[in-house]
Amino acid sequence: MRIRSSIVLTVTLFAAALFVACGSPTTSNTGTGSKSGQRGGTLSYRMTAAPTTFNYLKANDEPTVQLASFLLTSRLIDFDHKEQKYVPGLAESWKLGDDGKTVDVKLRDGLKFSDGSDLTADDVVFTLNAIYDERTNSAVWKSAMLVNDKQITAKAVDKLNIQFVFPEKIARPENYLNNLGVLPAKALKPDLDAGKLAESWKIDSDPTKIVTSGPFVVESVNVGEKVTLARNPNYWKKDAGGTQLPYLDKLVIDVITDPNNTVARLQQDQLDIADRIRPGDYATLNVPNAAVKPVDVGPGMSTDHIWFNLNDRTADGRDLSKTPKHEWFADKRFRKAIASAIDRETISNTTLRGLASPMNSFVSPANKAWLDPNAPKIEYGVGKASAMLADAGFVKKGTPEAPELYDAKGNRVEFTLIVPVENEPRKLAAGVIQQDLAKLGINMQIAPIENSAAVERWSRSFDYDAVLLGLAISDLEPSSYAAFLLSSGSQHQWQPSQKEPATDWEKQIDQLFAEQATESDTQKRHEEFDRIQQIMSDEMPVIPVVTRHVVSAASAKVGNFSPSQIMPYSLWNIDRAYVTK
Repeated sequence: MRIRSSIVLTVTLFAAALFVACGSPTTSNTGTGSKSGQRGGTLSYRMTAAPTTFNYLKANDEPTVQLASFLLTSRLIDFDHKEQKYVPGLAESWKLGDDGKTVDVKLRDGLKFSDGSDLTADDVVFTLNAIYDERTNSAVWKSAMLVNDKQITAKAVDKLNIQFVFPEKIARPENYLNNLGVLPAKALKPDLDAGKLAESWKIDSDPTKIVTSGPFVVESVNVGEKVTLARNPNYWKKDAGGTQLPYLDKLVIDVITDPNNTVARLQQDQLDIADRIRPGDYATLNVPNAAVKPVDVGPGMSTDHIWFNLNDRTADGRDLSKTPKHEWFADKRFRKAIASAIDRETISNTTLRGLASPMNSFVSPANKAWLDPNAPKIEYGVGKASAMLADAGFVKKGTPEAPELYDAKGNRVEFTLIVPVENEPRKLAAGVIQQDLAKLGINMQIAPIENSAAVERWSRSFDYDAVLLGLAISDLEPSSYAAFLLSSGSQHQWQPSQKEPATDWEKQIDQLFAEQATESDTQKRHEEFDRIQQIMSDEMPVIPVVTRHVVSAASAKVGNFSPSQIMPYSLWNIDRAYVTK
């Protein structure tokens, strides 16, 4: 996952907003289309897993990113999901210089942190340095703030002005400034200097010690179950009438892992907002005059795909390179055969009840700005898949009703697919895939495990066969995919954090990605990113399955409910949410 802030499904108008080189103040901080609300009251929001830290630099899962980055931290620039354009955040303006590398940023005057201390250019520079500090080990955020593996530098010109110098010419600065949430140097610099910033603001920390720049502060924590947030009294935003945001007195984050419990609590008025509910829950809640309203927001930027373990060895040193499974997984003919065997239409239209769209690329169909229009469609067919396997030396035995697939050395083809136990749609999709692969004679077992354990397997221990997860992309820009596409990236899922590209095609992607990141000609950038998509389609290191629609639900009492297709979904404008009754 490449962390990005508030971006939504692209439309034609979005292209114009994407490629501006500077920003200017808007007439209102509330965002076009939001209504003025009334202050007071409490709303509750469901998270499917517990956040792990309040330190956004250590956030590497969706719940923690939502809490630490979007609710507790403000960024230099924001993205208005309603208007689909970048807008000023803590920075009132920014300008890319003629050299394509220098960006001058001016902060708003009078900014303060939640403890009342001034938020200045020094805090911006501190945060950037903290991201890059090796001891902080902020892998996801550091990757998001590198240009061709090189760091950005920044200096405080004065209290309000910062000059960023990029190591190379960049296409545009917004996506980088959009990543930079600002942390308090006064509170955290001693920890950074001592090399202990990675340990700061753990989830069980004293809430009074957590200083925020976002709309909320931490009031109390019941670890693993609930986090209660209160209004940040020094939050910078005001509505068009001059009322300080957020409107809410409190926002309660309820950790509800059971989707059945989520629906029940929505219906019983014990929960106010839930994102990414199940297709079946949409049907349950979508009844006339109900107190809860479900919304099909449309295809999301988050994706579901399968990948196989291409690591040569496990973290504890066990050699995988000569095992039969590694030989299968490393053969792109095997991977492409699996891709052709998966019935995406059935998963989308039947299993997920029309609340998903088939995928043919690692780029979601929601990203119309950058999805290659000529990307080949993955042709579904058992016969086609069987022919590819035969070409790769696999032999089908057994009976037509119960085929069994063997490799050329006589090994039965079987593997285990890990699926997050908390994710009902992915478990349902895995069941269909299991049946599809059985038609090829492949014995695929499904192993539902906790999401955190799945992440541990693919990103640290490398002890697994295959995983059904995906990407949580929250920006349309190609640079959003850096940690995923680059061979050195921490989210290069099939073989992460390579010191050198393991294959020629990965090396080629690295080169193309570096070229598009500095290319100012939009057409050339599209050609370079299209080429990356073509290579990924040909090599199939990840097997696209579907992109699920974002389906959200909220109580009728939630004012300014406007869920987005992209993380943080209903939280993107939570500072404008209010209680209507």
